[in-house]
Amino acid sequence: MDQQYGIINQCLQLLKQSDMPTIKRLRVEIQLIQMKRLLLNEAISRDVMSGPCGKDVFDGLLNQMRKICGGSCEGETLRELMDRIGGMLHVLGGDQTSH
Repeated sequence: MDQQYGIINQCLQLLKQSDMPTIKRLRVEIQLIQMKRLLLNEAISRDVMSGPCGKDVFDGLLNQMRKICGGSCEGETLRELMDRIGGMLHVLGGDQTSH
């Protein structure tokens, strides 16, 4: 979980340095902060943290953030990012509500 948490921090740092419009940047930032909050929940199982929300999934998120913050924040790419984050939030939040 520490690795995933660190990756979210890297994503937030990239976001701060990006030229993304403020409203879009805030939307992404809110979602990432929500993910950090969920990662702090100790009820999240190891299966979730090694499977659907494993380090490779978070690495993919970081790579996507690098691409978007590097200048490609047009409609579809940003929508794909938000969908990805939404899916990850669902997995993290869904697991905690089942306990």
